[in-house]
Amino acid sequence: MERDFDLLTASTAVGVASYVAIMVGCVAHDRLGFSSGQIRHGAILGAVAIAVAIVLDLFGARKTG
Repeated sequence: MERDFDLLTASTAVGVASYVAIMVGCVAHDRLGFSSGQIRHGAILGAVAIAVAIVLDLFGARKTG
């Protein structure tokens, strides 16, 4: 199965992810009482985990032939 990069799908995914991140941040700050530093630390850890998963998917699964 070929992987096609679709710009519309990618931009929609980024937009939805941004909206969800804003909503989660607001709930964590206003309703749950987390400080901005705690939210930032969790966001950085989550971004690193996602980046590692993407790198492993792109470079770890090279098929020959």
